Amino acid sequence: MMRPRLLISAFLFLLTFCVNAQKVAVVLSGGGSKGAAHIGVLRALEESHIPIDYIAGTSIGAIIGGLYASGWSVDQIEMLITSDNFNRLASGVIDQRYVYYFKQPEADASWAAFRVNVDSIWKFKAPTNLVSSTQLDYMFMDFFSQANAVCKGNFDSLFVPFRCVGANITERRGDVFRSGNLVQSVRASMTYPLYFKPITINGNMYMDGGMYNNFPSDVALAEFDPDIIIGSKVVSGNTKPDPDDVMSQLESIFMAETDYILPCDGSVLIEPELPAAGIIDFEKADYFIYQGYRAAMKKIPEIRMFVTDSISPEEVQARRNAFNAKKPPLIFNEIQVNGLEKNQTEYVLSYFNQRDSIKDKELVKQSYFRLIADDKIRSMYPLSEYNDSTGFYSLNLDVQTESNFVIRFGGLVSSNPMNEAFAEIEYLYLDKRAITLSANMYMGRFYSSGKVEARFDFSGKLQYALFGRIIYNQWDYFKTSTRFFEDRNPSYLVENDYHWDMGITFPAKNKGKITLGVTGLIFNHEYFQNNYFSRTDIPDHTYFRAWSPFFEWERNTLNKKQFAYKGTLLKLEAAYVDGKENTEPGTTSLLDENYIAPHKYFYTRLIYENYFKRFGPLKLGWYSDLYYSNQDLFGNYTATMLFTQGFNPVPEMNALFMPKFRAHCYAGAGLKNIFQLSQNFDFRVEGYVFQPYREIIRGQSRIYSNYGPELSARYYIGTGAFVFHSPVGPVLLSLSYYDQYNDPWLLSFYFGYMLFNQKAIN
Repeated sequence: MMRPRLLISAFLFLLTFCVNAQKVAVVLSGGGSKGAAHIGVLRALEESHIPIDYIAGTSIGAIIGGLYASGWSVDQIEMLITSDNFNRLASGVIDQRYVYYFKQPEADASWAAFRVNVDSIWKFKAPTNLVSSTQLDYMFMDFFSQANAVCKGNFDSLFVPFRCVGANITERRGDVFRSGNLVQSVRASMTYPLYFKPITINGNMYMDGGMYNNFPSDVALAEFDPDIIIGSKVVSGNTKPDPDDVMSQLESIFMAETDYILPCDGSVLIEPELPAAGIIDFEKADYFIYQGYRAAMKKIPEIRMFVTDSISPEEVQARRNAFNAKKPPLIFNEIQVNGLEKNQTEYVLSYFNQRDSIKDKELVKQSYFRLIADDKIRSMYPLSEYNDSTGFYSLNLDVQTESNFVIRFGGLVSSNPMNEAFAEIEYLYLDKRAITLSANMYMGRFYSSGKVEARFDFSGKLQYALFGRIIYNQWDYFKTSTRFFEDRNPSYLVENDYHWDMGITFPAKNKGKITLGVTGLIFNHEYFQNNYFSRTDIPDHTYFRAWSPFFEWERNTLNKKQFAYKGTLLKLEAAYVDGKENTEPGTTSLLDENYIAPHKYFYTRLIYENYFKRFGPLKLGWYSDLYYSNQDLFGNYTATMLFTQGFNPVPEMNALFMPKFRAHCYAGAGLKNIFQLSQNFDFRVEGYVFQPYREIIRGQSRIYSNYGPELSARYYIGTGAFVFHSPVGPVLLSLSYYDQYNDPWLLSFYFGYMLFNQKAIN
């Protein structure tokens, strides 16, 4: 039998545990996307009834630990981190629900842009971040503001007392955040160098806490004095930099050596087995969570050697519900703007609707994302502040304007004679109104162009923009079709397009825009009617002077300006053209006199592109183009075809003169099959059918043109292409088939965008 004194001692020992309950701290390391494993660790601890009394983290550990301390359940955190939305957040891609197409620039051949200020023309500033944090900043405010209002800036008053570490690069030290603004503290801790823009707090600039302490177990011990520390480590330690991996080299430069050890005896370290992954590669989050859960469950027996207390998941959830019930709803009643002049502030505030709608959280969010889409705004940091007396939050926006000048360059490098260079300069001015002045130039053998444009943006409840532009385009089709001719000079088919446009454009919700305008145009087309000409011969000329009021409605969510594989495009165009043709015969023409005739016609066009289905790596898309006009025939066949709309579903077709795919009324459609071989590399197989209502054919003299029988002709297009989506533009290798041509196959390689300035009329 046990002695009475021994029984009493055992009883007193157990009583001590009951009176002084054990305190458990959980420490979550940094580690980028691999930090998703922390979620599995937290789940295993909760399911095993292990209490979590304190939590500390760095970088991704600060995000997950901050969410848990803010009253988020493990299920909610997992749902967030594994969502497509969070993957977009981490990658800097704006959620399509909030992309403001009205403010998107016109598609051009640019590869890159440089921004300079008017007072420092020769001083270029390198970008401080690869990934835009504008959406991430707003979401962090959304995630943490209510918990911050409950704790009133004291992180010990959160659902679970919380600490995180940030790198104070102003004073070159690691700072522990135990109070202040929770939103800013977590944002500071996860600001990985070069990926995200640094954040300034109380005059100090902060980056990722892993620069000084990637595993804050010492912080947990000093701040909380726990009995037990459970650490979750998702990094492989201080590894050597890889000579072929720039990010590993940056980690070696920026990240301090960290001792991944626990500072007290009653501690357990959990180390999930995780493969290599990118900093923001959250597509593997599900697997990382599983590995974290699996590793933690293996450690539960060891943890139970130190942790005798238990708390059921139901008890944890009851406490969590009680904390969350204290959170005031995130409703704004005022907006403050910092960093701008008075008139610029008025411009920013005009994006947000009247005071009553400020209280609508979704409308505020929509207005915020519309504002960051404005090309006059460089950056904007949102911060909420709760007012106990009103029960509402104020939204404080720290705004920086964009540089005055933007210089873009790009072009096309091709195996075919379509090479071109592109350059543009843009001047941005922001006051009560926003003004954009721009000029660009394309230079190449096939295509040359210049454009001068002015746009005046008016913000407010009804946003709109007035624009005016002057454009000159020249397409030299002979230089891309040398197989038809023996003599290269003079050019066989040259389109010269001079026109000016002016009009108004305004948004059609977030994803669309409507444009009304008028065009004045002069066309001067030069061509020979046959292949029998010499250097001294003069080509035929067709001049066409006209004016044209036009209407466009466009809804666009495509993810690329060329070779998209996500989203939809729906575009409706309509115009009335009133002009006069004057055709002057050249030295080889069978015509003796000028042909002069008026042309008045109406046209409408509907384009629909949709990537609608996905089967693993296979994505299916659809493209259709419907065109109708009551346009009449011009003075000869060649002139008629030059003024006739073409069906061009493959970009290279815009650089080829293909009469068989032109008609006054037609329907064209086809399927796009896209095999995504990797994130930036795909193989595309596309097939189209072109059905003209009445084909335009040569007359008996082969000079004049006539209409063929209804629906008598049909043509097909097929193409296969490998496309690499590089950071500056697509790289493509393709083989295309064009039905009923003598040489129907075309092999192409090009790097860049086959995009041009706007045509006068379509």
